[in-house]
Amino acid sequence: MNNFRFTKIIASVSPLLAKETVLSKIINMVDAFTITLSQGFDDNNKKYIDTIMKLDNSKTIILETKGNEIRVKNIGNCKIKKGQKITVDYSEYAQENDQKIFIDYAHIDKLPLGSKIAFEQSQVVLKIKEKKDDYAECVVEEAGDTTIFQYDRVSLEHGEEETLLITEKDKKDVLWGLEYGTHIVAVSACHSAEHVTSFKQFLKTQNNEDMKIFAKIETASGYTNLEEITKIADGIILVADMIQPYLKNFSLEKLITKLRKQGIPVLVSYINKQGTKHYPLDQKETLTSLCKVGTDGIILETLIVEDDVLEKITTLEDQLETYELELNPMTLQRFDEEEFLVRDYIIYNAYRVTQELDIKAIVCFTENGYTSARIASLNPKVPVITFTKSTHTYRFLNLIRGVKGYKISQSFNYENLKRI
Repeated sequence: MNNFRFTKIIASVSPLLAKETVLSKIINMVDAFTITLSQGFDDNNKKYIDTIMKLDNSKTIILETKGNEIRVKNIGNCKIKKGQKITVDYSEYAQENDQKIFIDYAHIDKLPLGSKIAFEQSQVVLKIKEKKDDYAECVVEEAGDTTIFQYDRVSLEHGEEETLLITEKDKKDVLWGLEYGTHIVAVSACHSAEHVTSFKQFLKTQNNEDMKIFAKIETASGYTNLEEITKIADGIILVADMIQPYLKNFSLEKLITKLRKQGIPVLVSYINKQGTKHYPLDQKETLTSLCKVGTDGIILETLIVEDDVLEKITTLEDQLETYELELNPMTLQRFDEEEFLVRDYIIYNAYRVTQELDIKAIVCFTENGYTSARIASLNPKVPVITFTKSTHTYRFLNLIRGVKGYKISQSFNYENLKRI
C-alpha cells in the first residue's frame, strides 16, 4: 500500500486549533486528539469534542486529567539568573511577589537538602541549600531563559506522591469525559501502578471497565516505577524532555524499544516550552530516531500560531512517511513473557511471513487490542488491518503503529471476512 503512514499523529486541542475552519483542514491527517484539563474543564472543551465528532466521528479523543500537580502561584513572571539565591515558599493562593517563588506544595520542609525543584516551561532548575520552617532557600542551578513563568508546573525530585492517586477533581473530570464522549483516559504525571489502578477501579464503578488508560510518564517517580506501570496500563505516553534527565546512560530510543517489546503502545511528546526556538519534533534527527524504533504515535502538545497549524501537521506527516521507511528491522525472537501463549506463536509467525513473502497486509480480529498491539510491536512493514466488535478497542486501535481499525457489528463473523 503506497502512501500509508504507520506512525500516528495526535494533536492537543487548544482554542486556536478547535475552530472548525482550522480543524477541517487537518482532520484527515490527525489520528487522535487530546483534551488537556490542566486548567479544568469548561463548555469550550465540550465544543471541541462536538466539532471533532461532527467532522469525523471515527477520531479518538484522549482525556488528559489534571492530576494532583504542583504549580507556581506567583502572579506575573519572576526574573532570575544562574547562581542566584532565591526562596521557595508554600502558598495555596496566587501571590503578587517577584522576590520569592510560591508553589502549592505544603511539604517543602520535608524535601531533602540537595534535591532539585524543576519548572517545566521555564526550563529552570533550583537546588535546595537550606530549609527554614516551611520554606526552602535555593540556588539557581539552571537558568533556562532567565524567567520563571507564572503558573508554571513544578516537578520535585523527592516529592511525596504515595498518596496522590485519583483525586476528587480527577473523578469529576473523568465523569465529564464519559458524559461528553471522550474515549481514552491519560493519567497525567502518573507515578505508580496503584495510580493507574485507582482510575481503573473508578471506571469500573461507572460501568466503563473496558475503557483504555494510558499512563503519562513525566516525573522521576513515574520513570522509576515504569516497569510496574506497564503491567497495568494499556499504553504509555513519554514526555521525552521531562524524563530525559532520568535516563542517564539509557537512551530514549532503547526505552521505547524495551516498552514496545512488551506489546504496549508508546506515544511520545515534547513540551513546547515558551521561548524555545527549536521544538524537538521539528528536527529531523529527533523524528528519525523515533521512527527507527517504531514509536506508535507522536503527540503535538501545543500548536501556537493558527496560520502554521496546517503547515506544521502537513510537514510532520510528510516527514513521518519518509523517515519511517528507515525503521530498524526487528530480530525474530520470542516475546519477553514468562508464559508464551499459542496466540503469541500465531502473531510471531504472522510477522515472520511478512519478512519472507510478498505480503501486502496482515488482517486480524481482536477483542481487546492485544493482537494488534503485539503485531505492531514487531514493527512490520505492512499495514495491520484489524476488525473489532468493541467500541473501546476500536478507539484504541487509532493509537497503534501501522494499524487501521474497523468497527464491526456483533453479527460479523469469519464468513463475512472471507467475502471482504
